[in-house]
Amino acid sequence: MMRYWLMACGALVLASCEAGQGGGGHEYPEMDSRAFNVFARQCSQCHAPPMPDKHTAAEWPGIIARMQQHRVQRSLPPIDAADMGEIRDYLTRHAKREGNG
Repeated sequence: MMRYWLMACGALVLASCEAGQGGGGHEYPEMDSRAFNVFARQCSQCHAPPMPDKHTAAEWPGIIARMQQHRVQRSLPPIDAADMGEIRDYLTRHAKREGNG
């Protein structure tokens, strides 16, 4: 029962993220772009979309692959190749610079 309650709460949070900022009221880069919208739509199905500068460009491909596996484990359809490429490009374009933090 607790699991379903948590899932319902998560769905409410994600719905509010999709309706506006993309997660927690943060200002994401290129929020008016198709790339951001693909990123926000796909990544908010399980959690608030992370800020692109949370990881370096070298780290993002592995993280994206791991998230794709989590989607499949949760019986969500995998992200198609075109959207996956757009997400990867968006995240690596706005990633944390190497050696910062």
